[in-house]
Amino acid sequence: MVDKSFNTGKRFDKIDKQLDRIAVAVLQGFDRIDKALEEKASNANMQKVLGLLDTLAKRQEISDDERLVMGHQLDRLDRWTHELAKKIGYKLTV
Repeated sequence: MVDKSFNTGKRFDKIDKQLDRIAVAVLQGFDRIDKALEEKASNANMQKVLGLLDTLAKRQEISDDERLVMGHQLDRLDRWTHELAKKIGYKLTV
């Protein structure tokens, strides 16, 4: 007669090994998911930073353009002032 308790023990050992492999596979899958979510969060943060950088660059460009226009306006005003002073015989001094 075959010892049934020995065979049952072997079967449980096989089942335990299979469950261990399944548990390891599931945990590895969760680790991959966690890493993917971290990368996605990093990408979202990067997109936010790039958006803010674009906004700042656009503001700086507008500011530079406005300064350029104001410089031209001041040059023109200075030229007109000197022309007017010359016509009325007034000497401008610095």
